[in-house]
Amino acid sequence: MKYARFVLNRRNVQSQLLNNSKILDNVERQCVAAAGGDDRIGVYRNPPGVTDRGNVVVTAPMGLEQRHGTLSRILGSVKL
Repeated sequence: MKYARFVLNRRNVQSQLLNNSKILDNVERQCVAAAGGDDRIGVYRNPPGVTDRGNVVVTAPMGLEQRHGTLSRILGSVKL
Protein backbone atom coordinates (compact mmCIF):
# COMPACT_ATOMS: atom_id res chain seq x y z
CA MET A 1 0.00 0.00 0.00
CA LYS A 2 1.30 3.45 -0.89
CA TYR A 3 0.66 6.53 1.17
CA ALA A 4 -0.38 9.93 -0.12
CA ARG A 5 1.37 13.06 1.03
CA PHE A 6 -0.34 16.42 1.15
CA VAL A 7 1.62 19.63 1.36
CA LEU A 8 -0.46 22.67 2.21
CA ASN A 9 0.56 26.15 1.25
CA ARG A 10 0.20 27.95 4.57
CA ARG A 11 -0.50 31.32 2.98
CA ASN A 12 -3.28 29.88 0.81
CA VAL A 13 -4.83 27.93 3.70
CA GLN A 14 -4.73 31.04 5.84
CA SER A 15 -6.38 33.26 3.26
CA GLN A 16 -8.82 30.75 1.76
CA LEU A 17 -9.95 28.82 4.85
CA LEU A 18 -9.02 30.59 8.06
CA ASN A 19 -10.26 33.97 6.87
CA ASN A 20 -13.15 32.73 4.75
CA SER A 21 -16.17 34.63 6.08
CA LYS A 22 -18.67 32.20 4.51
CA ILE A 23 -17.11 29.25 6.35
CA LEU A 24 -16.85 31.20 9.61
CA ASP A 25 -20.47 32.42 9.27
CA ASN A 26 -21.60 28.84 8.75
CA VAL A 27 -19.62 27.49 11.73
CA GLU A 28 -20.79 30.34 13.98
CA ARG A 29 -24.44 29.80 12.98
CA GLN A 30 -24.19 26.07 13.70
CA CYS A 31 -22.52 26.67 17.09
CA VAL A 32 -25.22 29.14 18.12
CA ALA A 33 -27.93 26.68 17.04
CA ALA A 34 -26.23 23.82 18.90
CA ALA A 35 -26.02 25.97 22.05
CA GLY A 36 -29.80 25.96 21.96
CA GLY A 37 -30.30 29.41 23.46
CA ASP A 38 -28.63 28.44 26.76
CA ASP A 39 -27.27 31.72 28.12
CA ARG A 40 -24.52 29.83 29.99
CA ILE A 41 -22.93 28.95 26.65
CA GLY A 42 -21.00 31.74 24.92
CA VAL A 43 -20.20 31.81 21.20
CA TYR A 44 -17.56 34.34 20.16
CA ARG A 45 -15.83 35.20 16.91
CA ASN A 46 -12.83 37.36 16.06
CA PRO A 47 -13.82 40.46 14.13
CA PRO A 48 -12.30 40.56 10.62
CA GLY A 49 -8.76 41.92 10.58
CA VAL A 50 -8.13 41.49 14.33
CA THR A 51 -5.82 38.49 13.85
CA ASP A 52 -4.19 36.74 10.94
CA ARG A 53 -6.83 34.01 11.12
CA GLY A 54 -10.49 33.87 12.00
CA ASN A 55 -12.01 31.58 14.55
CA VAL A 56 -15.20 30.73 16.38
CA VAL A 57 -14.94 30.02 20.11
CA VAL A 58 -17.56 28.30 22.26
CA THR A 59 -17.35 28.48 26.06
CA ALA A 60 -19.37 26.75 28.76
CA PRO A 61 -18.98 26.43 32.53
CA MET A 62 -16.99 23.34 33.58
CA GLY A 63 -19.94 21.91 35.55
CA LEU A 64 -22.20 22.11 32.50
CA GLU A 65 -19.56 20.42 30.36
CA GLN A 66 -18.98 17.67 32.91
CA ARG A 67 -22.70 16.94 33.36
CA HIS A 68 -23.82 17.18 29.74
CA GLY A 69 -20.75 17.12 27.47
CA THR A 70 -21.93 20.42 26.04
CA LEU A 71 -18.75 21.40 24.19
CA SER A 72 -18.17 17.87 22.91
CA ARG A 73 -21.77 17.75 21.66
CA ILE A 74 -21.43 21.10 19.90
CA LEU A 75 -18.09 20.14 18.35
CA GLY A 76 -19.61 16.91 17.05
CA SER A 77 -22.57 18.71 15.49
CA VAL A 78 -20.64 21.28 13.41
CA LYS A 79 -20.28 20.37 9.74
CA LEU A 80 -18.06 22.24 7.29
